[in-house]
Amino acid sequence: MLICRPLLAAAFLSGCVPSLPPQAEPVSFGSTRSKADVVQIATRELTSAGFEISASDTAGGTLTARRIREKRGNFDYITCKYAENSLAELNLVSTLTVTVKSTGVDVDIRSTTLSAYPGLADSPLPRSESLTDCASNGVIEKKVAAALAKP
Repeated sequence: MLICRPLLAAAFLSGCVPSLPPQAEPVSFGSTRSKADVVQIATRELTSAGFEISASDTAGGTLTARRIREKRGNFDYITCKYAENSLAELNLVSTLTVTVKSTGVDVDIRSTTLSAYPGLADSPLPRSESLTDCASNGVIEKKVAAALAKP
């Protein structure tokens, strides 16, 4: 839902001020796969989608992967609260982080999205980094879960 307001500095960055993007719910499910198997399959799925593994612990059953893209480069996996072609979008550098945790019985897949605007840092309209400007749309979490559900 968009809420249009008179053009102010903040509104200038985003055109209209939309509501916060919905955050994708974590994907949790039971699994008979070993922790190491979960980490291996999740690693394969995430790297094939352009993520870089930043932490991996097969014995502990955890994996963290990041995908950093400029402008609309992550828009296949995220949604943002500002208008298309706004200054915020044109200066966006988004970091989508996906974390997979396996207990050996349950698997939990969740994400966070950090939005940064380095191109606006020295401008009259700087914008701070944010964990709420953009959010995962749930596509990558479901993709990893589908790969883990395959026999």
